Amino acid sequence: MTNWTNDQNQSEKRRKALTRVAAVFSKLFEVAYHIGAVSLLVGLALFLLDPYLPGEWVLGAEAEEELTVKGFSLVATDSEAQIIRPAMVIFLLTGAVSLALMGFVFRNVNLILRTTQGLTKFSEGRTPFQKDNVRMMWETGIFFLAILVVQFAMSTLAVCILGPEGVEVHVGMENLVIGILMFCLSQVFALGMEMQKDIDGLV
Repeated sequence: MTNWTNDQNQSEKRRKALTRVAAVFSKLFEVAYHIGAVSLLVGLALFLLDPYLPGEWVLGAEAEEELTVKGFSLVATDSEAQIIRPAMVIFLLTGAVSLALMGFVFRNVNLILRTTQGLTKFSEGRTPFQKDNVRMMWETGIFFLAILVVQFAMSTLAVCILGPEGVEVHVGMENLVIGILMFCLSQVFALGMEMQKDIDGLV
């Protein structure tokens, strides 16, 4: 019995330590993504202020180089390494929005981990099955789908402005899959929350 109790205590300590580490890394990712978003917005502002600003000074663009950010890629220079201004504006704006949304994703991840440990003001104890965790998982799914919608809308805009022959653009579909998975996971946790309430009621 004593050995079983010691094993349980050790497992609990390891779980707490892993949760703390995950919370720290999620906060670091949140900050990094938001810094990236702000950097792209600053680059966009500088690019709009100076129409002769060279592409390599903004993003290191070379001739017909494909620029990529969070599954969205676009060629913003022609064969002579000249900036395609509308394409560069679309890329910088889309990248900034995508990175900002990813920052919100990791913000929710951090809050879910801390709420599970009872470390937030709205936490309902040390359990993952809480209404705020379910809500934040649902929001995370929305953020991933929002990234896809923004990237698809901006790629469509790029094609409309520059023509299908004048622009190369690609939108990754992984955000759709992850968004749907987060919706499904939120429903699993909602069911777990209801089951926990029933158990607590019996006790």
